[in-house]
Amino acid sequence: MSQPTLHLVAYDIEDDRERLRTGKLLEGFGRRVQKSVFECLLDRRRRRDLALALESLELDSGFVLVYRVSEQSPRAAFGRVPPQLPDDDEHAFVI
Repeated sequence: MSQPTLHLVAYDIEDDRERLRTGKLLEGFGRRVQKSVFECLLDRRRRRDLALALESLELDSGFVLVYRVSEQSPRAAFGRVPPQLPDDDEHAFVI
């Protein structure tokens, strides 16, 4: 099994029903950090599962983007960062 890596998933979907279904699906893969942004720790198999699940939604009114966050990427937090966000190298803050 491959080592899990952090992925950032963001969506922009116009239709309410499609947007709600997408959010519910993503809750099963990671945690919501903003209304349409999720952080997901995914190994190769879970990333494939996520891709298949997203394809099955057959979105017509918007799109979903999945980014792998590099371990070499420097992390920075600005503003009032909520205390419940972990302060370790496995997480990234996106503003």
